[in-house]
Amino acid sequence: MLSHNLKSYGLAAGLLAASLSAAACGARETQAAEAPAPLPSVAVVRAATGSVESAIEISGSLAPQSRVGIYARLGGTLDKVVVKLGDRVNQGAVLATLDRREIDTQVDAAVAALNVAKAAQDAADAGLAGATLERDRASQLFDNGALPRQRLDMAHTTLRAAQAQRDLARATVAQADAAVRRAREVQRDATLRAPVTGVVVERNFDAGSLVGPGGGQPVVAVADLRTLKLEAGVSELDAGRLKIGTVVRITLPAKPGESYEGRLVALAPEVDPRNRHFKIEIHVDNRDGALLGGMYASARIVVAKTDGLVVPREAVFSRGSGRAIYRVDGETVTVVPVTEGLGDSSRITLASGVKAGDAIVVDARRQVAEGARVRAIEGK
Repeated sequence: MLSHNLKSYGLAAGLLAASLSAAACGARETQAAEAPAPLPSVAVVRAATGSVESAIEISGSLAPQSRVGIYARLGGTLDKVVVKLGDRVNQGAVLATLDRREIDTQVDAAVAALNVAKAAQDAADAGLAGATLERDRASQLFDNGALPRQRLDMAHTTLRAAQAQRDLARATVAQADAAVRRAREVQRDATLRAPVTGVVVERNFDAGSLVGPGGGQPVVAVADLRTLKLEAGVSELDAGRLKIGTVVRITLPAKPGESYEGRLVALAPEVDPRNRHFKIEIHVDNRDGALLGGMYASARIVVAKTDGLVVPREAVFSRGSGRAIYRVDGETVTVVPVTEGLGDSSRITLASGVKAGDAIVVDARRQVAEGARVRAIEGK
């Protein structure tokens, strides 16, 4: 009997425990069902006052302001090449000379011929003076009746012949003088000189090389690297915003972390019909020789600058016929129409619609419903 009672008591206790456990599980499930879902997170940024620049960016290779190839104007053998690659030379400096032994001989012969012509002119001048005196005497005697007409006519004829000889002698002297000048020009052409001040950037021949006039490769090339230029093309829209004299910031991959100041010096007055671009030219001061011709460079030309409330460009989106942003007030999203100002590739100023300190959704490409509740996460 006692055993039966104990069994009944144990069964009742088990049932009670099971009931209590089931009740506890039901309570936890009810609490879980009633817990609110977490709010979606969105990145926001505070609208803040800042400066934005609108700039045109171009790139290309730096080139010397002037680069001149010096060719031999005469055919012949190089006697000397007195410069090497990288030498700095002044305008008029000797770069190379041709073997001029034959040229010098030609100059000497031309000078000798000029001296002979001058001697012949002196003789002709003397002959003319004698013929003039003889004509004057004959005229006086004829006037006194002491000389027949025939002798006077002969005196006039002799004078005209002397004048012709004198004119021929003068022409011969002029011709010989021109030959001397030409020979000396050829003699000068045998010496190759620097037409500009600069640096020797090309040297193609050594002493003993046979060179010809024009064509082919220059003996040397000299470039003025004191000023380098960057040429590029810009669109019609960009060309209309450029002003001659604008300061330009130059950067080069070959010199990371450094920048150089340039200046816009030229803007083509007409468009290139091949690409509808206007050619521009930027000059960079290189008197310290820090830059080399041919270096790749990028130029940034600021065409406008403004101060205002700045937000990321991706924060602004189109809404109807206007523009808007998502503003987060506490946990609620509000769509706010705005008026855009000046912008660059990553930021834009807002002329109206927001005030400093407003929390703006960074990327409006992630569509958020107006009035939605979100958890704002501010970026740095």
